[in-house]
Amino acid sequence: MASSKKRSAVWDYFKKDSVSAVTCEICKKQFKFSGNTSNIRDHLRRKHPGYFEIDKLNKQDEFQQFGDRHNNEPSTSTQDQQLPSTLMQSQLQEQNSKSTSTIDSINCKKRSRQMKLCVTNKKTELSEIENDQIDQSLIKMIVIDYQPLSIVENPGFLEYSKKLQPLYKPPTRKLLSSKILPNTYNQICEKVKILLAKVDHVAVTTDIWTSDSNKAYLTVTSHFSYDDFIHNAVLATKEIPEAHTGVNIASALSEIFNVWEIDYKIISIVSDNGANIKNAIIGQLQKKHHPCIAHTLNLCVTDALKSTEPVMRLIKKCRALVAHFKHSTVACEKLKSMQKQMLYPELKVKQDVSTRWNSTLIMAERLLAIKDPLSAAITSLPRAPEFITATEWDLLIDVVSILKPFEKITIELSGEKYITMSLIIPLIRCLQHSLKSRIPKTTSA
Repeated sequence: MASSKKRSAVWDYFKKDSVSAVTCEICKKQFKFSGNTSNIRDHLRRKHPGYFEIDKLNKQDEFQQFGDRHNNEPSTSTQDQQLPSTLMQSQLQEQNSKSTSTIDSINCKKRSRQMKLCVTNKKTELSEIENDQIDQSLIKMIVIDYQPLSIVENPGFLEYSKKLQPLYKPPTRKLLSSKILPNTYNQICEKVKILLAKVDHVAVTTDIWTSDSNKAYLTVTSHFSYDDFIHNAVLATKEIPEAHTGVNIASALSEIFNVWEIDYKIISIVSDNGANIKNAIIGQLQKKHHPCIAHTLNLCVTDALKSTEPVMRLIKKCRALVAHFKHSTVACEKLKSMQKQMLYPELKVKQDVSTRWNSTLIMAERLLAIKDPLSAAITSLPRAPEFITATEWDLLIDVVSILKPFEKITIELSGEKYITMSLIIPLIRCLQHSLKSRIPKTTSA
């Protein structure tokens, strides 16, 4: 009976096709059959170790049942004769537990082997799409943050990129400037051209500025409405090596307009009040010119400050005071010490720029904010510049009070996400009302 059970347990996993062939029910593989179960068991052991262990358990169960039947027979021997039977039971139980743990171990190994196959299936290189996406993010970072192209060669940036994505190799500076950046620029140009082709009216702002290398550039920005949204796009920044005459400026503007095919769509061009740029727009291009209101306000404030001698004298004194604290380490540390003692926030002095009145306002506001610690620090400095008198402090307060509305209007008129032309008249009226309502403490303001 034991042999028949043994045969039936093995044959549960196989189907006999003919006298010399069988098919495995587990993997559906057919192989030759020599008349005994040795090759069948060998197939189970190699291909299906879990089922092979189950078959071994079946054999052990049969052996244990045989031992149980032997133990249930009447005993005619002494305790020494019963000892082998008890020992055999303990061995069978031990073998049974070992077999069970063996099956669990095999199943765990099988699962771990499968998991290992999934985990170790790592990429050896990035796909072309993934690499292009990272390149585009790199270009975006350089453009938005005004980073130099040489950043891709900096050791710190290379190490940081390696930590983020070991498979990514940043492009060289030459590849960045000769291929990737021009390709990205062309793609964006095509998108902007598609938008400009769908609109009927375009407004343009332009200005001429000089770089640190003393080169003059003309920048043109387009403004248009599409799909109920306001769009702004810088169309070109073109160097103008020639003299800035009306003819030369008009030629540069016309070339840019023709490239973008918007010459007949332009309804207005906004610029400063320079005679040459006005001649280029009105006289040469025959376009409607609109002066920049923010630039006009800047000219008004600058002329007003220059025409008031007491105010200019005070501004020069403030500039000398700020310059001393900017260049003297002893004075700067003394100011910090006084701010700590007087429980003031540690604020540095601000230097203004003579061509920007709003920077003069920022300088004056900072001096007023640190007036007390500044006064305490200046008295202990051996070679300090001439300090501000009490009357001049009052005048400085009046100057800040008058200039503050101009700053707010300038910020309001510099917006890009909303229409500013319709705000000009209401804001100017508000400015006039605000200035009339302010009563200065001094007669010089």
